[in-house]
Amino acid sequence: MADWPYIFRHRRYLKSLDNILALTRGAPLSWTNLLASIRPLDHVFTGICEDDQIHQSWIGQIHQSPRLTSAHIHYLLQPADGDSRDFCALLENLIVKAGGWGAKQVVADVEPDSETFVQFRRAGFSVLAKHKIFKLTLPLEGEQKLEGRWRIWNKTDIHKMRGLYFTLVPPLIQPVEPLTRREMLGLVYYDPSGELLAYADLVYGPIGAWVLPFIHPQATENMSDLLAQLLLDLPDLAGRPVYITARSYQPWIEGALKQISAKESPEQALMVRYLALRQRVRAEVTFAPIENSEPEPTIPLAPIKRHREKL
Repeated sequence: MADWPYIFRHRRYLKSLDNILALTRGAPLSWTNLLASIRPLDHVFTGICEDDQIHQSWIGQIHQSPRLTSAHIHYLLQPADGDSRDFCALLENLIVKAGGWGAKQVVADVEPDSETFVQFRRAGFSVLAKHKIFKLTLPLEGEQKLEGRWRIWNKTDIHKMRGLYFTLVPPLIQPVEPLTRREMLGLVYYDPSGELLAYADLVYGPIGAWVLPFIHPQATENMSDLLAQLLLDLPDLAGRPVYITARSYQPWIEGALKQISAKESPEQALMVRYLALRQRVRAEVTFAPIENSEPEPTIPLAPIKRHREKL
């Protein structure tokens, strides 16, 4: 414990690399984040890489929810004149720890024009998608224009949600962007004919609500009105701000958010480092008669330990 005051006295930059935690719980070293990190089911690890010659240290934290296959780098504490080799060494140790948890990939939210982005690329991370975050608060200007409303989803909605998800999210992104993070029940929106137009994954925290919408580009409703109605229908906000993430694979959402009262953040990159070999494997049992001759399911991932002899 004697080393901690020295480490924090020499730190210079604190970078949050997990948008969800930052927007819903606050700064990485806030009490809300520190208390949340002791949940028994979550994996949390804080690593330190020290340079004894120049007396500087890199500190990073990684975590994984038991509901997800990905581990997320939470934050980095980096010295002003730190050696990039120490940074890569810290990242590698965080990645090894995530592999021990059984994570299939490690992800981080990084600004593309930062030095941190360059270091992540050197550590073997690649850009999976880009996004912007829009901050909204009630009340929105204007009146409600839609006749329909968003409602909380239930088990009867999952099949249609899955169909919309596979339509919108590219296969390469699906292992990292799940159908839902299962933090809480989200919202769905149907048109008058009963077709699912959109659903929204939600994560609430003490200081904010994070929303990731999935909206069909050919939705019959006006896109800006649909997002404004989403804000009005979010349950139990209790005055907390709402942060809507617009991924690059859904550019129509970003355009719609710019038309309503939303504060736009700088663009960020969703970066990923894979810890398992991706391999398409033919399913042992086919379901074509049941699925009306739809493509047969495949297993997208194969454990890397089966391929050690090939490495």
